[in-house]
Amino acid sequence: MPITAVRHHARPIRSGAAPRLAAPPAALPRAVPRGPRVLTFGGAPQFPVAEDLADNGRPVTSTTELVLPDPTSICCSVVRAAVEVLRGERPVAQLQRWLAPDVFDALGRRALLMQGSAEPDVAARPVVIRRARLVRLGETTAEATVVLEDMDRVRAAALRLEARRGVWRVVVLEIG
Repeated sequence: MPITAVRHHARPIRSGAAPRLAAPPAALPRAVPRGPRVLTFGGAPQFPVAEDLADNGRPVTSTTELVLPDPTSICCSVVRAAVEVLRGERPVAQLQRWLAPDVFDALGRRALLMQGSAEPDVAARPVVIRRARLVRLGETTAEATVVLEDMDRVRAAALRLEARRGVWRVVVLEIG
């Protein structure tokens, strides 16, 4: 049997890559960079180019600061959740985002100590915040006191918040 050659028409392969330029890179005019150059993929800046790094190898950061929200609601939420952790109604891991590591560890230890003392009541009343007072000590620091109802007793909590990486974090938490 004779073997017949199959002809394939050469079609260009399509990809998302930009077409290659006919001229070599040395012949292309170079634009003068204005400000730090940032590599972008899909329009979002990803990381600075090596030329724009500081002497210590870290990217040059802008001096514009983020506007932080009012920390009063964060204080109330963290205190309510911390009391629920102590009551055994909530896992302590849910607070890791808002607590400094040493505060997180202390709350976890206290919750373990209180775990054996009482079982969580399914018909327990929710924690109710009665009053919260906040004092800003500066742009990145605040202290607050929170009075709350926990079942049949009234408790007080004091906390200190500091701005870290653009969010408020609790660095001191005392629950009475």
